[in-house]
Amino acid sequence: MSMMRASKIWVWVMAVAVALVAVAACDRPETSTDYFDRGVARLKEGKYKGAIADFDQVINIRPKYADAYINRANAKIGLDQYEEAIADLDQVIRLQPDHADAYYSRGNAKYQLDQLQEAIADYDQAIHLQPDFSSAYYNRGNAKYRLDQLQEAIADFDQAIRLQPDYFAAYYSRGVVKRHLSLYQEAIADYDQAIRLQPDSAAAYSSRGLAKSLLGQFQEGIADMKIAHELAQKAGERELAASLERLIETLEQE
Repeated sequence: MSMMRASKIWVWVMAVAVALVAVAACDRPETSTDYFDRGVARLKEGKYKGAIADFDQVINIRPKYADAYINRANAKIGLDQYEEAIADLDQVIRLQPDHADAYYSRGNAKYQLDQLQEAIADYDQAIHLQPDFSSAYYNRGNAKYRLDQLQEAIADFDQAIRLQPDYFAAYYSRGVVKRHLSLYQEAIADYDQAIRLQPDSAAAYSSRGLAKSLLGQFQEGIADMKIAHELAQKAGERELAASLERLIETLEQE
């Protein structure tokens, strides 16, 4: 290779290296807004540790930025760091006492810690601040269900559905509560709606099958459970598929 050609190649290599450094510099966050935007993007992608690191930077620069605390809390919830998330949400509420999302997220963290009464109190506040907060009604209904407050749970699921008529989880959970109250026909109606909204839900089919079986409609119940079994297998839900297989065998022997 001639000296001239080698020199040209070296110049080209150096130009590329400089360009790569420039690109890297452009990608590096420089302001609190840059860190915040990247943290939000990472949070949406489920990159919780990276998101927390970005929100740490935001808070170092802007210690009273409430949205950085709530997003960092949601990333910590994604990592099951519920106590740490609550500390962040406490700070949000100190900074913005009317922040409905902060009460809602803190309720979610407390729910995961089995602090159900405290979670309900936070959902109450979120609903007080934002009366059309369908997810707060839904999660409060789940907390009340776990406390065996079944009628109150149904009332919350009713409201969630009024606010969001296509709320699959609210129909499904309301069906579960009604089944526990032996309101099997009403439970089946809720499972019907859940299946209409999410036709690939193994849980909805299996629950509807169970409700039908409890009504003595064994063939219809088995048919639903077979569909649920197939859906569970496709989704890789092995434990549910195995349980359904055993239940179907038991019902077929009746």
